[in-house]
Amino acid sequence: MGFHSLFARKLRAWRATVGAHGRMTQEAMADLLGVSVDAVGKYERSVSFIRGDLEHRLVERLGWSRADVLACREDWEGRQQGQGGGGYSMLGHDSLERFFDGSLRKAIQAGLTVADAEFGELPSDFAPDPDRFVPLYEATTGQWAIALKGDEIVAKWMLPFLLPEDETLFRKRTFRESSLSVDRLRRPIFPGQYFGYCPALVVRSGHEAVAPLLVSSFVASLEALARRDVVLSAIGTILVSPGGAQLCRDLGMVHLGQHAQFEAFGVWVLEGNQIASSIFGRKSAVLRRYYSAVFPA
Repeated sequence: MGFHSLFARKLRAWRATVGAHGRMTQEAMADLLGVSVDAVGKYERSVSFIRGDLEHRLVERLGWSRADVLACREDWEGRQQGQGGGGYSMLGHDSLERFFDGSLRKAIQAGLTVADAEFGELPSDFAPDPDRFVPLYEATTGQWAIALKGDEIVAKWMLPFLLPEDETLFRKRTFRESSLSVDRLRRPIFPGQYFGYCPALVVRSGHEAVAPLLVSSFVASLEALARRDVVLSAIGTILVSPGGAQLCRDLGMVHLGQHAQFEAFGVWVLEGNQIASSIFGRKSAVLRRYYSAVFPA
């Protein structure tokens, strides 16, 4: 989860991968963008956003996509609009304090309530049970995000990493979310390949316009992992709602078949060697470079 603005996170992550010893100084970044060192500091502390007439330099000099710049701007504007605003934003320090009394647990529980309402009644093996999922969210900071419109949660994603034996069950189409627990997660402490499982990708009906911001927050998380040489061997999900199939196709995922025990639920996967050419790779030069190197054609 990012409490800093999307722009701050992307700028800091980009700077951490270039320059001497793999890290550019704020002074060099200021020279590159043609702004002051103080301005770069404010960008990275989420104090300010780059002037509109300078946004093109993010594309021309840093190699960002225009979609990324737009997502950063939308996130920033949503944060500035605050409680009365109509824009979308990602949950951050200010909104956590304003809407959830500064309690991360309250925000997580509210997000689970939204998922429960969107998915309807589910078998206990796949229901968003707070007793199971609250500890999972608390243990995977940086691997999930919540999107808001004003004070209302409208979308979220989560991506814990499965143990190899659970990945095997997933590919056999027999994995059940009820087996997820804090002690059955792989922690991305060391470089390597990890299997990401998405138990929660929620976009509330009528809020489809939040999708670019949600994808950008997911891309920023993958970029942060890649810079630590943590890459995904694959991303898997089990669809529990009919409308999700088209979304999976849009993301470039492949249908492995229906779940062996729950035939109404589809099992989908995006293999690591497809990430560079997926929507995530198209939105991020960092991901294209890392994943093309790890999974050469």
